[in-house]
Amino acid sequence: MERERLVESYPHLTSLLDEELDELRYFVVVDPNVEEEADEADVFDPTEYNWIVYLPERIKEALGEEKFAQIYERLDALELVEDLMMDEEDLFGIRSAEEDEEKVAAEVMAALEGLARELKEESA
Repeated sequence: MERERLVESYPHLTSLLDEELDELRYFVVVDPNVEEEADEADVFDPTEYNWIVYLPERIKEALGEEKFAQIYERLDALELVEDLMMDEEDLFGIRSAEEDEEKVAAEVMAALEGLARELKEESA
């Protein structure tokens, strides 16, 4: 995803970041949680959670701790999320019938954009 499309789709979130990030993975990392890559140390059982979502530190810094703390509730409210588990404040396991990684990432980004919009409105 190029920079212009990110700015157009997520104007509030991108405006909070000093860096000119040009790839979605700098905002959110969504990976399938598959059995063959799993080991006993993994937090999210692949039979329970088919997606792993990681939010980079820059997102927490941009939103601030108070706003970032609301991300669990926002992700849990997403229609595509059947079950959600948080391991750390920035690492989540998601069970979803959705099989498209880009759609999962877009939903997570929409939740982040909503938090960024609220943050801007509160500080205006």
